[in-house]
Amino acid sequence: MKKQTKLTLAALALLLLVGLLGGVYLLSRPDVAAGTKNITVDIVHADESTKSLRFQTDKEFLGDLLLSENLVTGEQGPFGLYILSADGEVADYAVNKAYWALTVNGEYAVQGADATPIADGDAYRLVYTVG
Repeated sequence: MKKQTKLTLAALALLLLVGLLGGVYLLSRPDVAAGTKNITVDIVHADESTKSLRFQTDKEFLGDLLLSENLVTGEQGPFGLYILSADGEVADYAVNKAYWALTVNGEYAVQGADATPIADGDAYRLVYTVG
């Protein structure tokens, strides 16, 4: 009988924890702007050359835009879209610890490209980074 009570309490505690974490996510998830937005995307290559692009889009997330415009290739990982190449240049972490760093308005993005909301007037950069 005591074992049954402990299991029931553990299940209720787990359910409560899942509900609490779900609530925290809903309250802290990024805001998504609807409608047409004008943004810039800069791609800074390994040789430090920069390709600057302007977009007028109704996409809600940056990853969707980058993929639909064939600017990046990548694969889904545990943290979302992992960008493997941008503008045709591959960053291979296994070879030289290179990766594509994402910034939003000059600040490092706090999530991956597919979870980065697009807001009107924002400036995004993908920077080839080693180390």
